Amino acid sequence: MFITLRKLPEELLHLKTLRARSVLAAVDADKLMRLERGSAGEREYDLLFDEAGHGNLYVYRDIYLQIEGSVTQYDTLIISESGIIVNEIKNFTGDYRVEGSMWTHSGGGQIPDDAASQLRRATGKLMRLRNTVRFNFDVSGKLIFPNDNFRLFCDDDRVWNQVVLRADLRRYLAGFNNEYSGEYASQLADVIERHIVPNPYFKQRVEFDSVRHSLYCGGCGSFKLEKQHFHLLCMTCGSRESNETHLVRAMSDFKYLFGPLEMTSRRMMQFTDGMVNYRTVLRSLAKYCHAHGQNKSTSYEFMYYDFEEAMEKEKPNRKYKDYIAR
Repeated sequence: MFITLRKLPEELLHLKTLRARSVLAAVDADKLMRLERGSAGEREYDLLFDEAGHGNLYVYRDIYLQIEGSVTQYDTLIISESGIIVNEIKNFTGDYRVEGSMWTHSGGGQIPDDAASQLRRATGKLMRLRNTVRFNFDVSGKLIFPNDNFRLFCDDDRVWNQVVLRADLRRYLAGFNNEYSGEYASQLADVIERHIVPNPYFKQRVEFDSVRHSLYCGGCGSFKLEKQHFHLLCMTCGSRESNETHLVRAMSDFKYLFGPLEMTSRRMMQFTDGMVNYRTVLRSLAKYCHAHGQNKSTSYEFMYYDFEEAMEKEKPNRKYKDYIAR
């Protein structure tokens, strides 16, 4: 079973929000493209794992483990009575060649931090965890390449033993149906859970006045909105979203753009450029945020991971529907 949700990376959410409200630098645009491609590969992997079935396993996705004073990110950990298997998911496209420890791409030269090295570090950390907690378990790993447009050229059987290509992925995941999880696997899952920590690496922030203030369409991204009674109408694509939806998007944007900057009702009025009246802003802040302080000193902390999670969890409690043009 999937124990943890696979959420969009915080850096990806930051860059997507920044792109919506400003012009990305070339280096950030390239990073965003790579993060989106990686996230798409992970979704494909999860979909195929769902089809294959995983109810007899403990599957941890997108977690950070603190081991011996340092933190390592894992795409997927699969736990059964046999131990822990690390799956590092690489949504590479194009032709790659491996010679010795060097990975090269046909269009761009040598890869400085190759996938095999990352897998060795990830499994090595778990071996050190095994020594630290004095709980014996086997550790192994695979590099998962879920993209049909990826081709690997290599004469080293040791590399091929670590690799699962898209053509073999369904068969590989179905193989876990032969595994099961009993008391030993449960204890091993407890060891992993005790070492899970929040992502310590996401530190990106921008200044409050460095991005565009206002509300924008969830369908096409346009800022050309016309006020209606309970909705805002996009004059570019015709989408119509409720005031509440726009405010939730603004709260999520605030979180991923400004980080530790306190979210106050005054700042939200500035950030949304007064597109929604003050009382509606206050109601939405009270509904979707934790409040800290009282009266004029009150600040708000968005209680959800991102806009999508908030919309999904509050769906039964929403009065007005949205209409996104397709």
